[in-house]
Amino acid sequence: MKINRNVMAATAIAMTAAATFAAQPATAASQIAAVCPTGYLCLQPSASSAKAVLVKQGDSRSFSGGLQVSQVTNQTGVAYCVSSAPYGYTLGARKTVTRTHTVLSVKPAGFCAA
Repeated sequence: MKINRNVMAATAIAMTAAATFAAQPATAASQIAAVCPTGYLCLQPSASSAKAVLVKQGDSRSFSGGLQVSQVTNQTGVAYCVSSAPYGYTLGARKTVTRTHTVLSVKPAGFCAA
């Protein structure tokens, strides 16, 4: 039985690459971005066991008393106004903000109040 050396070499390279990739620790930012589906704004609560809150593109959401988050990821095609404490900001399309803050509301950007 003859084994093709090119096939063996390609298989060895692929296995090495897969093992190397698997050994790399994923950062929190890349983990959230990976689980935030396209077309959604995702808010990751600061509590590590809490599930992300997903807001569909074009929708607005308010959080009575605020939602303490560690990360906000915008996987939509539009910018979002994020009203938060101690500051508000505009989060562009396909952008992520990683810092602990309390989000009061989110809405598609048109005009974000300062």
